[in-house]
Amino acid sequence: MTDKLKVSLRDGETPSQAMARVALTPECLSAAVLVDSKMMGDVDVTEVVDELRRQTAAINNGDLTRPEDMLLAQAHTLDSLFAQLTGRALRSQQRDGLESYMRLALKAQNQARATLQTLAELKAPRQVAFVQQANIGNQVQVNNGTIRQPARTRKSAKAPNELLEVEHGERLDTRATGSAGGADSAVATVEAEHRAQKPGRKGRGRA
Repeated sequence: MTDKLKVSLRDGETPSQAMARVALTPECLSAAVLVDSKMMGDVDVTEVVDELRRQTAAINNGDLTRPEDMLLAQAHTLDSLFAQLTGRALRSQQRDGLESYMRLALKAQNQARATLQTLAELKAPRQVAFVQQANIGNQVQVNNGTIRQPARTRKSAKAPNELLEVEHGERLDTRATGSAGGADSAVATVEAEHRAQKPGRKGRGRA
């Protein structure tokens, strides 16, 4: 292939450098396989490379006609393989041959399906939506395996108890009896001075 490949030298390049640059391009590597397979007959490899370059340029410009045609042709080829392998499996006289051919037939069928799916996505690309998730709930801090709520949450947890204390007075404490205050002592003194004497005691005083 290298004897027939025509390479143009760039400024400052040696013939060996120019050959290495062109030979490693995707178009040249593909052309080498196509020409070596003898499927194209006696064709100049340089012409094959130039045609592949034109097709690559078309794809870069947004023209996907060639890839679409290629995928459709490959899908037809795979479908043909599926039919041929299925026929051989049915004609097989042994169970091992039946299973072997049917396994290959189903693989060809799956490849045909995948090829058509790729073709469909190429013609109508799927829209990918990027949704940014917002975390609105309270954050929870975890330290050494202990879940610790933020200060705002702890404060709000105490708010109902404080509200009940303000509305309904102090909470009842049944564990200890409180001492009487100054107001209670004054009421006891007034009650002792103005308490009415019982009738029995008055009579005994006169006697």
